[in-house]
Amino acid sequence: MRPIDVVRAAVYPLTESSVLIPLLVFWLLLALAQWAGLFGLLLLFIVIPAVFRYQMIVLEARARGVTPATPDLALFNWFGQSWTLFPVFVALFLTWATVAAGSYFGTAWAIPPVLFASVFFPASIGVLAITHSPLQSLNPVALGRLWRRCANTFWIATVFLIGASWLAAEAQTLPAMLANLVQLYLSFAFFSLVGSLIARHGLIEDIEIPAPPEKRADEVSRDLENARTGVLNHAYGFISRDNRAGGFKHLFDAIETDPDPVAAWAWYFERMLHWEEKRTAMLFAQHYLHDQLSHGEYGPAVKLMMRCKYVDEQFRPLPEDLAAAIAAAEARGNADLVAVLSRN
Repeated sequence: MRPIDVVRAAVYPLTESSVLIPLLVFWLLLALAQWAGLFGLLLLFIVIPAVFRYQMIVLEARARGVTPATPDLALFNWFGQSWTLFPVFVALFLTWATVAAGSYFGTAWAIPPVLFASVFFPASIGVLAITHSPLQSLNPVALGRLWRRCANTFWIATVFLIGASWLAAEAQTLPAMLANLVQLYLSFAFFSLVGSLIARHGLIEDIEIPAPPEKRADEVSRDLENARTGVLNHAYGFISRDNRAGGFKHLFDAIETDPDPVAAWAWYFERMLHWEEKRTAMLFAQHYLHDQLSHGEYGPAVKLMMRCKYVDEQFRPLPEDLAAAIAAAEARGNADLVAVLSRN
């Protein structure tokens, strides 16, 4: 990895607006927490996990070579995508171990925990981004394989973490708000760098890192339900802010990677029908219908159109799908629907 690549990875949080804006928002929230007394403690309890969670999102996005998703209120929820919160507990434990060693045995004894953390923590969050499994992120076998695959570059993350930790400590001499900004940026830069190192080796799709034990069918179903709920909540955040195109794109991207896209279309549509405003569900149904027609699913397509007509008599397919929709209705012998769709 060239020095310029390291620099680009480190300054990525400053050059990518989708990361810079959340970074500044987190900084302001942390500053508010420092001045808010008891309320500040509650705010810290909410914000700090959200910071780590978003940094894991940045790391995974960098590892995949994509732009991180815009954070929303779901980021501050302690439930859902629990794997993104695991670095909070790892970081707290490593920090406690370092402070305890220095306090009980002298400053020199704090060095071994720091060195261990600088080697362990980058690999741990790297494996976590790949597997989404907290257990695997603590697995010495998985960590060792990651280090062997990335030995020629991953040491950069270790050196960077040591240097960033020293700079973060030195930043304490700056005014409080500036110190917080420097420390937060260094943390974001570290996660960005780890993601960039993983991307260079294509490890985000690595099948050699041991997979977690197979889950039971009910666990798989529950995890899929939770994942879809998170996607829909995120999309709703876009749509509620008058960015329907952004919300739909988020849903379409999720459906493409869903293990059962056909079921995913139906799942999102059914949940949208429960929203107070039905217009969004009808617009989403147009795209749902387009997918069905493009795959020749005439029976389900006719059922979907009848369902939408029941909810909104003005429902019509997308203009480019009208001929195919009429053909589907004719193929299913639904003369009434053919007549409705054929009207100008």
